[in-house]
Amino acid sequence: MRGFIIAVNRLFLFVGGLILLLMTVQIGLVAVTRTLFGVAFDGSVEIAKFYYMVALSVLALGAVQAQREHIIVEIFTQWMGRRATAVLDWCALVFTTIYASVLTWGCLLAAIDAYESSESYRLFAYDLTIWPSRWVLAIGLFGFLVNAIYMIFSRRQKL
Repeated sequence: MRGFIIAVNRLFLFVGGLILLLMTVQIGLVAVTRTLFGVAFDGSVEIAKFYYMVALSVLALGAVQAQREHIIVEIFTQWMGRRATAVLDWCALVFTTIYASVLTWGCLLAAIDAYESSESYRLFAYDLTIWPSRWVLAIGLFGFLVNAIYMIFSRRQKL
């Protein structure tokens, strides 16, 4: 099971890397065309805001959690023993999982609602469909949630 969760999170990281590359190319092209030809593409900022940045910020969460690469502040716990720190980390993981469950559920409901209402953002000459970014958010948070649930049970055995 752990291998599957890591593989899915690596896939999310790979997709996030491709999106970062695509965003860099698009913003670079916009800058070059604006500088050289005085032509700007309508909606490039909105596309970056509603699509690229959502995917970049959420798809990596599960992989960061799986590799324990998130920021840990140990100011108040550095004096604690190894067992007490492990119990505290496990409790924090339980609270994180509860929070991630509620957040994922809310984002899933928002994604369903956005899809049903064909959520879009009005640009100058057209509407930019933005409901797919709601699904990316829900999927990325679900990857984080699945990893957190697995970590609760795998760490419970080590307590």
